Amino acid sequence: MKTNNILYFVLIIGTFILSQGCKKDDYRIGGDVHDPNIRMSTYDYLKSNKYGLFDTLLMLVDKAGIKDKINQQGVTFFAPTDFAIKNYVNSRTLAIQKIDPFKKWTVDSIMKYELPRFADSLDVYFVKESLPNVNLTMEGKIYKNQKNKEVVVSYEETRDPNLGYNPNSSIIPRVVYYTYLYQTLSPGFDVKEIAYPVGVRTLVQTSNAQTTTGTLHVLNNSHTLFYYR
Repeated sequence: MKTNNILYFVLIIGTFILSQGCKKDDYRIGGDVHDPNIRMSTYDYLKSNKYGLFDTLLMLVDKAGIKDKINQQGVTFFAPTDFAIKNYVNSRTLAIQKIDPFKKWTVDSIMKYELPRFADSLDVYFVKESLPNVNLTMEGKIYKNQKNKEVVVSYEETRDPNLGYNPNSSIIPRVVYYTYLYQTLSPGFDVKEIAYPVGVRTLVQTSNAQTTTGTLHVLNNSHTLFYYR
């Protein structure tokens, strides 16, 4: 993980303001609006990130030999960043230090002990169809991920000033959420009310990238890999 680059990226994410003129099918990185059509594969696009935000993720992907999984055709990948991996190893370290205060869990530990689990568990981030923003709703819809578990994907209005809301504007910004479910939802569920232990809602910080192999959304840096608790 390139620490300096990632810290710089966090500063950008922490100060971004979504453009008030964004269309539903725009590709958003912070406050910028871009052509959503990316002329490279999902893997290559993640690898090209100038902040190195996916370097550790792709190193593990390469070690596990699952590059083809990242480049599946016709799926949507809700990509965790390297921060998700950092949050995971920190949480694992806290857990094992309750038994042995001198032990640590690291990325090397994942490579040594957990590569098969990593390769299998990455399926929680793939939905079996293409989900650009234009296909999403504010109420959210239930889909199946590649672990055959239910998730909810929604495209919600936000009145959070940190996410671009301006009370002086008539335009309400919208953001994508990826909600991982532990329990079955009742009909007529309110997506905004889903919370643990029913499910975990994760903000998408970059949405709607259309690569040559599928749709890509990037999960917020606060996410913990594989929803480890």
